[in-house]
Amino acid sequence: MRWNQASLLLLGCAMAEDLPSDTCLWSPGDHAAAGYGSSSTVVNLVLNAYSGSTSEAIDYPACGGQSSCGGVSYSDSVVAGVKAAASAVNSFNSKCPSTELVLVGYSQGGEIFDAALCGGGIPNQGYTDTSVVLSSSAVSMVKAAIFMGDPMYETGLPYDVGSCTAGGFDARPSGFSCPSASKIQSYCDASDPYCCNGSDDATHNGYGAEYGQDAFKFIESALGSSSGK
Repeated sequence: MRWNQASLLLLGCAMAEDLPSDTCLWSPGDHAAAGYGSSSTVVNLVLNAYSGSTSEAIDYPACGGQSSCGGVSYSDSVVAGVKAAASAVNSFNSKCPSTELVLVGYSQGGEIFDAALCGGGIPNQGYTDTSVVLSSSAVSMVKAAIFMGDPMYETGLPYDVGSCTAGGFDARPSGFSCPSASKIQSYCDASDPYCCNGSDDATHNGYGAEYGQDAFKFIESALGSSSGK
């Protein structure tokens, strides 16, 4: 299995000379090569559409126990990832409070942004902080959040997209309410073994190709017209 990426795109910052007008931070999932990995379709669509966009990596273990990432357990990686995501988002918001934020999370990357933005904790992984760890200022500037193959997927939530009618291995409780629900699209298909109860790894790795354009349209609708490159 590949635990993929979480990407944070920040658009519209122009207050500091050492910060670009648009910034994208991405967080690699465990056992993933350098670059955006499975997040690339959505991230690159945004970067190409909004002039001046840049990217930076969120630094966390991004691991699921593989030796290639130091053997850090999935649970420890998730806990560290939520904290790292919150630190990165809050820091950039503090430096550049007028920046509009877009979160793009794939697999473990979706999980860490899900927990950071929506709260509720991740009991199965030992993450017990149920608060929204993004600052209220940062949350107000999150304009869109895209989760793909998120293990916290639970059918019936208002932002669900795809054919899954079950839940992932860290599924939200039935009826969970995210305070930022209107900003989210969460993609999961029935054959995915991680966000749903299927058995096809290819489904889990294919959301960029299947839903990338749909996700980008959602982001565009949230941000308004793009500036183009």
